[in-house]
Amino acid sequence: MNYNEDKFKIISCIKKFILDSEKIFENVPKKDLFNREYFKECEMHVLLLVYTANLTTDKEDKKAVQTEIIARLSIIDFLLERAYVNKYITEKELHDYSKRLEEIIKMIKGWMKSSE
Repeated sequence: MNYNEDKFKIISCIKKFILDSEKIFENVPKKDLFNREYFKECEMHVLLLVYTANLTTDKEDKKAVQTEIIARLSIIDFLLERAYVNKYITEKELHDYSKRLEEIIKMIKGWMKSSE
């Protein structure tokens, strides 16, 4: 596949986030299984959307997909906050993962500007 360095970095950061975040929901009880699965689904959807946006040639379509990426990342951030409130993760973990999401969102916004 043909990725320029910026997009490859975004994909690398998202993959690393996904792999590192697998341990987040180890402490989630079975009664809250839906949220654990939804978190994983959102992560994989973000990865799919990044690949889709990278392959899309129409500027308006690309911008729409990039906007959806940011929306999905915001949902993931909320799910992390919820995990903290329910004491599934520590405050430090919440801060670390939220900071990484913030960095990914900044990269996506930079990508959006460069795609205009």
